[in-house]
Amino acid sequence: MRLFLVFLMASAVWAQDYETLLRQARKGDPATDFTPLRAAYTRRPGCNGYETPPQLAPMLKALASSDWAEAEKQAAPLAISNYLQLDAHYVLLLISKRRGDATGEKQHDFMLRGLSSAIRAGHDGSSPEQAWKALSVAEEFSVCRLAGWRLKSQDRVHQGAREFDRVMVTNADGKTFPIYFDITDWFGKL
Repeated sequence: MRLFLVFLMASAVWAQDYETLLRQARKGDPATDFTPLRAAYTRRPGCNGYETPPQLAPMLKALASSDWAEAEKQAAPLAISNYLQLDAHYVLLLISKRRGDATGEKQHDFMLRGLSSAIRAGHDGSSPEQAWKALSVAEEFSVCRLAGWRLKSQDRVHQGAREFDRVMVTNADGKTFPIYFDITDWFGKL
């Protein structure tokens, strides 16, 4: 019982930390540190790295067919439910540019750059030692998609106490190479 109460209290603190950091990011505050924001997100109760947002596939389909109204219809609620969702910010950035909405463009660009930097954390993704930190499988695919890479395969790699996804991708020049994502923080937690 005591352990359960400690967990509940910790969950409340983590949720508060996440909300505080999220407010800072939503304001476009240049002092926003996206690494602890992303870490706080993973500690939220119910956080599931295996779940793909239901709006993602229809949003990407609408984007591919240049159906901007449908893309926005899917992206806006996705960004509200998960403000750390890369594809939603990318779509909303494109829509803001099309509309000449400088404020929206600046905010979504800020989020994309901050999130991407936190994912990469100075690493190149070429090995487990250089792995990027992903919050979900969907985020792994988003990172690759936004880099313009085509996904070939995905498998899991265990090294020491860490778990990684190795995603084989092909770039625009036809070169195939692995990108490693550190999934330790959420691996096996449903």
